[in-house]
Amino acid sequence: MASQDYLIAIALIEQNSVRAMPLGGKEIKDNLDDKDIFRKLGEDVILNLLLRVFQRSAEGPLNTASEDSGLLLVHMHPKRMQKELPFIKSEWIRDGDTKQFLKYLGNLSKEVWSASFVKYKGIEFTSISKNEEI
Repeated sequence: MASQDYLIAIALIEQNSVRAMPLGGKEIKDNLDDKDIFRKLGEDVILNLLLRVFQRSAEGPLNTASEDSGLLLVHMHPKRMQKELPFIKSEWIRDGDTKQFLKYLGNLSKEVWSASFVKYKGIEFTSISKNEEI
C-alpha cells in the first residue's frame, strides 16, 4: 500500500529569546479537494498544535516569529517530511530566515497555507503560492 500524504501544522515561535518550531500532523485519509473535509482536518491539526504551544507558555512568554506566516498548514509527502523537513527546520532555528524557510517549504510540499483566526468566522487558511514573493 502506498504511503498517504500528511497535513502538517507548523508554528514559528520565539520563547525566552530562542526560536522554536513545534509541529504536528495527521495522515490524510480523505480527499482534500472537498472543502469541508479539508477545513475539518486542517482545524483539527492546527488546534492540536496550538494546544501544545499554549501549554509551553508556562515555560516563558511566547512570540510569533512572523506575523503573516507564524502558523502554517502544509500538505506534504511522508518521505519529504521525514528526510527534508528536519533540515529546513534546523536551518530556520539557526538563522531565523523565514523568507528562505517558506521558499524551501514551498519547494518540498504540495501546498502551504497560512492559518489565522478571524473574529466571527473562525480559522481561515490562505494559500501561499509557490511562486509568490514572500
